Amino acid sequence: MGFFDALRRVLGGGPGPRYTAREIEAIHLGVDPDTLPIAEETPFESGEYDRAQWAKKLKRVLGGLPETRAEWDDVAAEARAMGFDPAWLAQCIRDEFTLLVRRMVADRVVTEAEHRKLDLARDLTGISDAEAEAILHEVIADAESFFGGSVEGG
Repeated sequence: MGFFDALRRVLGGGPGPRYTAREIEAIHLGVDPDTLPIAEETPFESGEYDRAQWAKKLKRVLGGLPETRAEWDDVAAEARAMGFDPAWLAQCIRDEFTLLVRRMVADRVVTEAEHRKLDLARDLTGISDAEAEAILHEVIADAESFFGGSVEGG
């Protein structure tokens, strides 16, 4: 029971008419409810905001692996539901995987736990072994060039 129904009852009025959301919208627009377009007829298109929010979720889930493993299926399902462009999606995943590798080699030591995290991220995202290896070698080469020394465990 809504607040206004309770107020109407307390003030002595009977229960008011029950309107659907569609009828309320029609009343506010001043049109016949049957003339309103049906929402299902308008296809959903994700926008820049949707892509940005999804990319943040991807970053958080991949960065939190293995603890966030249980959230991966929801993130992947959301990407499918949003209908993201497959090329954009693949590039976003590849970019985030690359950033994950960069964060791991930033201290010039890649631990066994970090190796396992990268393997899990690669498995979940569907990045091939060859592509993951190419990303790893590229990032390690950049780090060794920048730091002037080798990366241990890379």
